[in-house]
Amino acid sequence: MRYLKLTLIILGALIGLYLIISLFLPSTVEVSRSINIKGSKQAAFDQVIDFQNWEAWSPWLAKDSTMRFQYNEQTAGEGASYAWTTKMDEGGGSQRITRVVGNDSIYTHIVFDQQGEADGYWSFTQVNDNRTEVTWGFSAEFPFLFRIMGLMVEGSVANDFEIGLANIKYLVESQKIKTVESPVQMVEKDSIPFFSITQTVNMAEFAENGSEYFAKNYTKIINYLGKEMANVKGAPFAIYHEWNEETRSTTIEFCIPIVTELEEKEDIQKRVLSQSKGLEVDYYGPYELTGKAHELIESYALENKVDLAGVGIEFYVTDPSEEPDTSKWLTKVYYPVL
Repeated sequence: MRYLKLTLIILGALIGLYLIISLFLPSTVEVSRSINIKGSKQAAFDQVIDFQNWEAWSPWLAKDSTMRFQYNEQTAGEGASYAWTTKMDEGGGSQRITRVVGNDSIYTHIVFDQQGEADGYWSFTQVNDNRTEVTWGFSAEFPFLFRIMGLMVEGSVANDFEIGLANIKYLVESQKIKTVESPVQMVEKDSIPFFSITQTVNMAEFAENGSEYFAKNYTKIINYLGKEMANVKGAPFAIYHEWNEETRSTTIEFCIPIVTELEEKEDIQKRVLSQSKGLEVDYYGPYELTGKAHELIESYALENKVDLAGVGIEFYVTDPSEEPDTSKWLTKVYYPVL
């Protein structure tokens, strides 16, 4: 009985401390982040005013592969709206543009399914003839007992805003908006012998530093192959084996196609990609923005009742060392079918 009494005293003290802390926390959480972009105010404004453009730079799509956008008839300007769904615990929601002031500011209202509402805003300020400051803001009310949660939300939202703004900056400054140049096609692939390294990485880390993983693993394979690189047959590629939403990790196999008698060594595997039939689209643009091509294939498969084999493959056809313009980089995105 004494231990039960002590436990209740400690529990009561913790609850009291929680209430005292909540008493001094603000009921409203406001977050904003800004970035300076080399480009016109209109160019930055255009990336935000049409919800369909958000797929190119959204920080949440990069972190959540199960997220899907559902657009209403109007996608741009005052009154435009969209909804999103996800298999993640955070749940889906919707967002609507409530007010637009020229190309100076955009105001939105966000509804989180079963998790409340919030208001968002954007401002665009021309700094000089060719620079624009973009600010992304967020404001939400938290009931008294949930004010501590506001502190956690603040840090997460701030980080997401910084990533999103950095993506917009890249798109505006490089003027390399991702494009898909062909509809989804059913194609056949011959078997491909290759050497590879397989690695499981954190999704958020890969979204931010993916190029480093590619450079490190391809360099390691190339160094091992040495003079045998003369026997390379075709474009390097990557196989995305798994997206694990529980662990927030993805398993990627970095591959170089080659016909050689050389054997595998340590973590460098020698394998063969079996002959297969699958869905493919051609995507032109920087590697960081291939998501649209994957989404097109997944949507096509769902609508046409095509069963995908469970892996996605990207073939990097264009050599970046020979073509500096990222808008001309061709990536063939391919999904084998069952």
